[in-house]
Amino acid sequence: MSAGVGLSRLAQLGTSPISSIPNVTSIITGFTLGQLTIVFMILLIVLEAFILRRQFSWQNILQLIPGIVFGFFIDGFVKLFSFLPMTTYWWQLFFTAISILLLSFGVYLEVNSQAIIMSGEGLTAAISLVTHTPFPTIKVRQDITMMLIAAVLALIFRHSLSGIREGTAITAILTGRFVSFYTNKMPRFTAWMTKPDHPEEDKESVAEQHS
Repeated sequence: MSAGVGLSRLAQLGTSPISSIPNVTSIITGFTLGQLTIVFMILLIVLEAFILRRQFSWQNILQLIPGIVFGFFIDGFVKLFSFLPMTTYWWQLFFTAISILLLSFGVYLEVNSQAIIMSGEGLTAAISLVTHTPFPTIKVRQDITMMLIAAVLALIFRHSLSGIREGTAITAILTGRFVSFYTNKMPRFTAWMTKPDHPEEDKESVAEQHS
């Protein structure tokens, strides 16, 4: 996921919705995208605490770990990919497409690996839990909200849509589709990642559900 975000930053056609606010604030302030991504992840965890209240637990705080790693790796990949040619619009569009493939594969791994999710998805899950609204519905609304906030910040401080371009919209539209593509094309790998740690317990829970 970090590789995808770093590559999209270099392509300059807009990052993913979840990274749009850190991307715009990076352009405004001069801090790196990775640094502001870490700050943004912390803010999202604070929002989770406000939304969940008593349901907020140490598991939510653990989301900070992948968030920090995510931020550091973004800056690392920006440096690593800095040699790539971004001299024409078509090169920018090509590398934006590659960034979407990388990002969506990272999301596919994240949602299926049963590891700690990052605070972007954690916030979506928190809102979904409290409002009793399906996760995908909240995710779409959250992405749109983040893009709008980023656009407002860009217009206020840069008087343009710096950091919010067609790449942001394309990423928002295609990422979920590619996640589904990876899931459908690699069913055995997906099943292996999502396999329960305790098959016996899982069988018992399934039996209880059927009963």
